[in-house]
Formats: sequence, structure tokens, C-alpha cells
Amino acid sequence: MDRIVFRVTLFLFLCVFVATADTAPALPDLEQVVRLGPGWTGELAAQVAQSYAGWDVEIGDADNDGRNEILTTGCPDSCLHLFKKTPEGAWTTTLLAKNLAEHTPGMGLSVRVADLNGDGRNEMVLGTGQEGAGTAFFYVLATDGKTLTRRTACRPEHCNSSGYTHSFGIHDLDGDGLKEVLAAYCGGGEIIRYDVDAALDRVDARKIHHLSGSGEETILADVDNEGALELIVANGFRPGAARAEIFEFDPQGELTTEPRLVVEGYEGNPCFYVSILVGDVDSDGKNEMVLGWKKEQKTNLATLIAYRVGETVEPAYVFEKDTPDLDMAYFEKMMTVADLDKDGRNELFVSTRGDHASEFITSEHLGHVFRYEIQQNGAVTRELVADFNADYAESSWLAVGDADNDGIDDLVLATGKGDRTLPGVSYVIVLHEHGVREKRAAN
Repeated sequence: MDRIVFRVTLFLFLCVFVATADTAPALPDLEQVVRLGPGWTGELAAQVAQSYAGWDVEIGDADNDGRNEILTTGCPDSCLHLFKKTPEGAWTTTLLAKNLAEHTPGMGLSVRVADLNGDGRNEMVLGTGQEGAGTAFFYVLATDGKTLTRRTACRPEHCNSSGYTHSFGIHDLDGDGLKEVLAAYCGGGEIIRYDVDAALDRVDARKIHHLSGSGEETILADVDNEGALELIVANGFRPGAARAEIFEFDPQGELTTEPRLVVEGYEGNPCFYVSILVGDVDSDGKNEMVLGWKKEQKTNLATLIAYRVGETVEPAYVFEKDTPDLDMAYFEKMMTVADLDKDGRNELFVSTRGDHASEFITSEHLGHVFRYEIQQNGAVTRELVADFNADYAESSWLAVGDADNDGIDDLVLATGKGDRTLPGVSYVIVLHEHGVREKRAAN
């Protein structure tokens, strides 16, 4: 009798297993998900059981094996995923962590790879979004590529009331051999500095400035090309009060109390939101500051302007002016500068966001990715790189790097669709500039 019961149980288990396998969502073809512009090819690296695979994308050697991986963190389960291409050409997906916000729904909002303590091994730095559940978490993580081998957490409720991490600036500011991490927080506008110890067992946090609005972007860069880093922050999400603020550091690595330069809107137009990128957009060997302006929260018109920064901030190039083509006109972690076609001139890549459910804003769910290039005569050209099918993706976040370890940089996109607090399906896509690999092989 026991043997009969066992066989019946095994049979029922196998039936359930087969039925489950048969009903698992099939991986779509790349062409179903996205239409690529002329000159581009791509790979669908992964399908992720999250409505947003990545509110941030990072390319780097997270597991210290000498090969790059793709990292994404998103929602609604505040996961950290690692994607790796094997030598045989297959992409693998590893879930390194889940529920990092310790609340569902929750968000993973920013992830970076960096060697924080100078021991020659990389760590991961991650910040969460709490969806109303208190102060954001800050993590120092390490991985062997299969699981987390370190998880040091800091939740600085004593100095930060904000729940959303938007980005990080990472650098050894005080010259002690340990990198500090700065973050301007969405919500209350606290700028928090995180200091690690050499063993990475402790993280200390302190507030170094308080913005007048919400912290929407944090960048450490030599924006004025004078040989020293500045802190550039987006201060916004307030009607008519968006500001790009540039701070300096004193010789001890402490932030000055007030910004040296401030940009408030464009051409006399006060704005609700500003996004920031620093990079050499005109290929002259010097950085410019790209600002993405949105005048009103519920009017989806975007303006993109590159500025030269010196004693003053002066507009140099206009990429877009009050265009609806960039959907919700938010570009946090959705802009980068790179020379992907290897013609010796940099391009500006911009992806778009179309999740109107988060703010009850009407959106066309455009799912666009554009490439802008400044020609030698100063003219600006625009090319559509990717156009997502709204049935599969409405938004994407981007990064550039050698994701597949073939020696050639790729454009990596992590998608999102729908209400970020609800379950869903999203994708990680790796795009290649057509002809670059063929040109290299021929040489």
C-alpha cells in the first residue's frame, strides 16, 4: 500500500511540475520587445519577474573574477540581480538579494561597483526606495557571483528622514585611503555622507547639507575642468524651484556650506524638475554639464541643454527644446556619454520613462532611446536607437560598458512597465553598434 501511495504521489508531483513548466512565460523574441534603429543589433539577456528589472543598471566586475557582469536593482521586491555571459555565449541570471528595502512594495534604486577600501577587490554599494516605509537603507555588499558574501547595512534615521536613494557619488575625499559615498536624497533633500571602516564592517553616516527641495541626482565630477572634483546635485521636485547646484570641497574633503554656482531653470523659465549628467559631449577633451529640464510636473515636455562651467554657467548646445518625444522628461540615471561607434567622437545617449501610474501623469509610454551627436560645425543630430513595444516596456534605464567581455563597449538597457508597486515582467537587453565588431575583426 505504501508503495502505491508513493507512486501516486510521485505521479501527481510530476503532473504539477510539467503543468507549471508548460505555463511558465516564454522568453519573447527581441523583435517583439523592441524595434532597433538602423545599425544596431541586440540580445535579450534576461527576462525578470519584476515590473522594473532595473531602476539602475551597472556594468562592472562585481565578483572579482576578472570579467564584467551586469547588475540591476528595481521593484517591487527591491531585488539585486547579476547577469553574466558565459564563455559559451549564454546569459545567466543570479538573484543575489531580495527585499533589501525590508518592505514590500519596495525599490532598489541605485547600485554601483567600487573598491571602497583599496584592497584591490570590488564591493557593491546599493540604496533603496521605501515606498513610504521610513528611511532608505544603504548597503555595502560583496559577492562571489553566486551569493552575497558581505552585507553591511546602514539606516541613518538619526540624520535622514528621506526614503528614496537616487544616485551616488563615490571618491576618497579626505585622502585616508577609503572611499566615501555621498547621496542627495529624494524626499527631504538631505545630503548624506557615508564613511566605511577598512574592514567594511561598519558604516557611519552624517548629514553634510540640506537642500531646499528634493535630492534627485548626485554626481562627483570635475565639472569646471580645473582639476578638482565638485559635487553636482539636482535639487527639485518642487513647483518652479528646480536647481542644479555645484558645491566645492575644502582641503580636508568637507563640503562647502553653500553652492558656488546655481542654475535655476532655462531662458527665464522656472522648472519643476532637473536631471544632471557630466561628460564631454562635444569631444573637445573637456566636460560639459547636461541638464534635462521639465517645467511642470504634469506636462511632459523636455528640454536638454549642455552647459560650459567656469566662473559662470553658460549654455553651449541645445539638444531638445520643449519636446514631447522624451515622455515624462525625467532622466535620473537615464543619460550617458560614450563613443560607441568608435568614430572618435562622443555621443549623448538618453532613455525615457513612461510609468505615469507613479504620479498620475498622462504618458504616451514611448519607450524611446535616442543618440545625440554634436557635429564638428556645432549642429546637433538625433537618432532613434530603440523603440520599445508598449506591451512589453514603457521605460528603460541605461549603462555603457563591456558587458559581454569581448573588448567592445555595449549599451545595456533594463526595462520597466506599469505600476511599480505591483508584480510584473521586465527585460535586460544588450545592444551593439553594428559594424564595430566587424571592423575590429577585419583589422
